[in-house]
Amino acid sequence: MDYNDSKKRFKLYKAGKTWLIAGTVFLTLIGANLAANADSTTTDTGNNSVQNTQTVPNNQDITSADADQNNVTPISSKADDKNQTETTKGTDETVNEPINGDSNAVESNSTTTIDDISSKSDKDKDDVTTIAQADSNNQNSTSLNTDNINKDKNVSTETSTNNHDDSVKSDSSTPTDNAKPDGWNADHTQYTQDGQLVTGVQNIDGTYYDFDENYNLVKNNYVQSQWGDWYMFGDNGQIATKVTPWPGTYYYFDPLTYLRVDNNYVQSHWGDWYMFGDNGQSATKVTPWSGTSYYFDQLTYLRVDNNYVQSHWGDWYMFGDNGQSATKVTPWSGTYYYFDPLTYLRVDNNYVQSQWGTWYMFGNDGRIVVGLADWTGAKYYFDPSTYLKVTNAWENVGYGSAYFDGNGQMDSINLFHQWYSQLNQGMPEGCEGASLQIAASVLGRYYNLADIYNTIGYGWNLTPYNGFYGNPWGGSSYKVQTVFASAMANKLAGMVSGIQDLTGAGVGTVIDELRNGHAVVTWANIDWNLYNQNDFHVMSIVGYSNGQFLISDPYAYSQKEYWIPTSTWAYVNANTQAVGWNTPRSMNLVIN
Repeated sequence: MDYNDSKKRFKLYKAGKTWLIAGTVFLTLIGANLAANADSTTTDTGNNSVQNTQTVPNNQDITSADADQNNVTPISSKADDKNQTETTKGTDETVNEPINGDSNAVESNSTTTIDDISSKSDKDKDDVTTIAQADSNNQNSTSLNTDNINKDKNVSTETSTNNHDDSVKSDSSTPTDNAKPDGWNADHTQYTQDGQLVTGVQNIDGTYYDFDENYNLVKNNYVQSQWGDWYMFGDNGQIATKVTPWPGTYYYFDPLTYLRVDNNYVQSHWGDWYMFGDNGQSATKVTPWSGTSYYFDQLTYLRVDNNYVQSHWGDWYMFGDNGQSATKVTPWSGTYYYFDPLTYLRVDNNYVQSQWGTWYMFGNDGRIVVGLADWTGAKYYFDPSTYLKVTNAWENVGYGSAYFDGNGQMDSINLFHQWYSQLNQGMPEGCEGASLQIAASVLGRYYNLADIYNTIGYGWNLTPYNGFYGNPWGGSSYKVQTVFASAMANKLAGMVSGIQDLTGAGVGTVIDELRNGHAVVTWANIDWNLYNQNDFHVMSIVGYSNGQFLISDPYAYSQKEYWIPTSTWAYVNANTQAVGWNTPRSMNLVIN
């Protein structure tokens, strides 16, 4: 019949836990005649009548009076009730109920470019947008009972024919040629139920489909159902479950409720796990979840474990073997790092307490420190096996043997060095160059004594301020034959890298240089007193311990090295005067 010729009012009847819908036909008066309802034919067979009732057209309104008593419960609002068979009073027809859903629409403004979730996702692409076969089998009991409906229609027809009741005749005003057969049309784009095309979400053949207001099948779209919840329908029109592409990213739909899953880490049907964020989209890069953060690769969407990666805002974070953002001491790439438990950022150049209570030092590259470390103006040593700070013990620190006190700070140091004799090298006046040889040996450098003086330059026409006054191979003079620290550093700068004039240094500066592995060339007196200024002499300081310096003397015959109080050194170094020259006070030189 013409859709505009009549209106239906529908009421819900409750059978057990299920709401059922029955239709009441309002006939339109045409002139003085009452038009017969072509969709509801009643045949008198004694006291029995058979009535075929149509499904509610989804584009018709339910009146407010009816709506007050017709609270329809979605099929999957309770997972346990999902597969129950619907029953009716007074008819064999099964009424489709709505499925439970999510009222939040998907945000479709993602900028992520999708290739494939994995090589397997292409193989299973069709499965992504369809209900699993097990779900289809479980829902067979909810499909329409069309056999019973057709059976009732046949009974009605036969009864009408056999009774030959002249009182039951078709009204000539009732159309009889536009009733459609139930089921799918030829191109599977529309579905007819009880002679009418359906709209909205429908349970058909054990799964769900959606039809728009023009009765056409909805494909590849996320749409709102007639009861308000949102569902995804795939490229074959079936309701989607699990991982589903759309549009430009991926979403996950619960296989039981069909609702979009937000803020959860779930497994795909090919076995891999993925995170879906608060907008339902597959997560990439740093993602907060369940009280911590994770990182998901922006190409594969898989969780990143045991790696140090950069966030989309620029900072770097470590994610452990369970994928969670790492805090405190964390092993990685053959060493250990420390990550702040509040900011999750890597900690550099600090001495911090581990989660099990012991303390460790982490260097400027974030790695746990072994061996020497500078921190808060002092030097410490960390055991290469335990990584713990060494206290009250001597340790080989590479350039010397050092003692670390009760706080772990380096106290004493004896530098590893080679002793050189100026006399054995044929230069009785060459103490400056021989002392430089001793200092350079600590750094593993070795220079020829003759090359040192040839580079500095020497002669009777020079002064100690611009070269070596005199002859280092020997000779007499009424003035001291020497070269001062400033001239020596300037002339040897191209030959001895790192050479520096340290004139004016005090005890503390010299100790710091020694602890850093640098011997100090010092201008003093051969007897460490000021009684005879002709005993002007240059030596090397190669160690410190308990308020004393270790002196290495290149002119010695027997006692090559000995200890003197730092106070004695400071006094003589500051007050020594070379005969004939205005000698700078506290003259020293160092090689870094």
